[in-house]
Amino acid sequence: MPIFSLRGLILAIIMVVVLTLLVSAEFGGINTYSTAYRARIGLYGDKLDSLNKVRSWKDRMFMRHVANIEIPTYIVNHMRPSDTVLLPPMSYGNRYMKTNAIWTDPRIFTWMVGFHTIVAWNDTARRHSANAFVVLNENQIWITRHGGATNIDSLLTEYGKGL
Repeated sequence: MPIFSLRGLILAIIMVVVLTLLVSAEFGGINTYSTAYRARIGLYGDKLDSLNKVRSWKDRMFMRHVANIEIPTYIVNHMRPSDTVLLPPMSYGNRYMKTNAIWTDPRIFTWMVGFHTIVAWNDTARRHSANAFVVLNENQIWITRHGGATNIDSLLTEYGKGL
């Protein structure tokens, strides 16, 4: 039994002709298919050349996750060798971000920036070993430590809100 038969070839040609007519023809002065095509598929077709130039997986990951990659990168770049960073819960990160704060999951954090000494918020057995904490404000992020200007107990209370 052949894969490509004459009936299959004729059907494929008819489908291409019908789809071309639906995208290009106007019915009563309006072509809803053409509008939908331009809004969804045409948009990607126009940007295809610029997207094809981005070959690096790191660049593609940054384009997709912007804040979720910037925050872990910032944390790693500002960690001291002796730091064990307590990652806040997702509810804390979501208060200060427009997208879901997926970087608060230690698996995703590690996937984005590699292995570092971190403790997840829900790891209650190891939470006390953390000596560095992530603080978020509307447009700021920093790492605080015991003895700094930030009250750690108040910060941990704020981490627990919304759970």
